[in-house]
Amino acid sequence: MSQDPAATGTAKMELLSFILHHAPAGIIVVDGKMRITDINPVAEKLTGYSQEEALGRTCMEVFRCRFCGPVCPLPELAAREVDKEEILHNRDGEPTPILLSGLAFRDEGGTLKGGALIFRDMSPFKRLDQERRHLVNMFAHDLKTPVVGMGGLVRRLKEGKAGPVPEAQMSYLETIDREMHRLEKLINDFLEFARLDLHILTPLPSAVQVEEECQEIITLLSPLAEAKQIRLSAEYPPEVLVLQADPLLFRRVLENLLENAIKYSPAGSPVLLAVTAKGKEVEFVVRDEGPGISPEDLPHLFEFFHRGAAAGKERGFGVGLATVKRIIDAHDGRIWVESMVGNGSAFHFTLPLERPS
Repeated sequence: MSQDPAATGTAKMELLSFILHHAPAGIIVVDGKMRITDINPVAEKLTGYSQEEALGRTCMEVFRCRFCGPVCPLPELAAREVDKEEILHNRDGEPTPILLSGLAFRDEGGTLKGGALIFRDMSPFKRLDQERRHLVNMFAHDLKTPVVGMGGLVRRLKEGKAGPVPEAQMSYLETIDREMHRLEKLINDFLEFARLDLHILTPLPSAVQVEEECQEIITLLSPLAEAKQIRLSAEYPPEVLVLQADPLLFRRVLENLLENAIKYSPAGSPVLLAVTAKGKEVEFVVRDEGPGISPEDLPHLFEFFHRGAAAGKERGFGVGLATVKRIIDAHDGRIWVESMVGNGSAFHFTLPLERPS
């Protein structure tokens, strides 16, 4: 039995009206001249204009933010197909952080016939972000400070500052000292990850001579490699490469990847750092002959606190690689892994030779 087209059309219009007026985001619908033809309750609340007041006005009269100028930004916003964070000022001038996107409707000739602004109040998310920042600061002060203090006291006891220490008690103190050091490292790794994630810590780029920095890191890690008879080596291009990167964060990335390669490699095997210039970026590869990474673990390798099956008995917290990715992302670089179980791993990452303006 065929449906009545008129009834179907009415049902669709009712559904569209229901979606528009019950959507959890603000929606302002405009015609080809950027005059408002509809506005939903959330948009009324955020702009301070009722539907009766808004209908017929130009979009820029009601929707006021820094993104708006002499020309309505809706076509550009829709063409980019991205969400944009903005500050919306209501009719009383009160600001509200929003996430903004747009839809532009055009005819076959490309003429703008209308569209919609879709925006969501970001205030609850901003408050949550601020609470996370307070948590990080609390974590740094209230947890890190006593841990560092206790570690110092244990080391003073080991040095005999409070009198001779019997051999049996020294064994306990060494265990406490070792575990306190691990806990301090976990706190530092977490804080570094959190500060990068919250943009509290941002890169401070300066000129980094690639070969010189890499050789310093290899020299630093050579004792760790020699303890396992690991053959640690590096390959560089003939030209001198100079990056614009944060030197401390750059070292953090290489130290983490090389230390992991040494840690998970079998005794007597090689670990190679290869550096290659590729156009406007430099590619680094840390290659080992360790146990490899399973296909199930690969997609989650850079997630916070993820530790794959290949970790085995090696101790760690799963924070290092997550931090490495945050650092490389903050430098507009890329990181990826090639690995097969039983055939080792190759961690690739790139950094641009010049920072984008």
